[in-house]
Order: sequence, then structure tokens, then C-alpha cells
Amino acid sequence: MGMKMKKRLLAPREEIAWYPAIDAEICNGCEACAEFCRPGVFAPGAPEPDAVVVKRPKMQVANPYNCIVLCTRCEPVCPSGAITLPDPRDFEKFVEYVE
Repeated sequence: MGMKMKKRLLAPREEIAWYPAIDAEICNGCEACAEFCRPGVFAPGAPEPDAVVVKRPKMQVANPYNCIVLCTRCEPVCPSGAITLPDPRDFEKFVEYVE
């Protein structure tokens, strides 16, 4: 590949609903996503009150608008497959590539 193209958003970031969702049923709180994601989208949630067995808190999408539009790199990082992102084809209209 030649020049790395930069992405420019064609709408305000807060109007673009591009960010991951975490399936709390599957998330095991391993924090792999938080360690991987440099923009800081993920953070551990609150520990469960009254939990009989203390488990790691589930991860949450703490800063959804820190997510880089059309980035999908966190999805395969999750060992439990708890992270899903929207269909990139629905979001291409919000992005143009510039040198």
C-alpha cells in the first residue's frame, strides 16, 4: 500500500452512532478490549452488588464517541466474542478519505 489515507468525518462525531456493543451475557471481564483500544472506549463496569462469588466486573462501552468511525479492530480481540460493531457499509457515507 502507498500513502496512508486519513479519514475525515462528514458529520459531527456525536451524530454518528458508530461504536461497539458488549453482550454482557458473554463478557467475562478479561479487559482484553480495554488493554487493546488506545482511544479508551472500554472500561470495567461496577462490580455486582451482593454477588455470592466475586467475579470480575463486565466490561462496558464507557466512551462510545472515542471510537474511531469504521475501526473494527477490537472485535477479534475479545476472546469470548462479546463485542459487535455496526455494519461498516451503513457508515461509509459519513467518511471521506483524504491524503
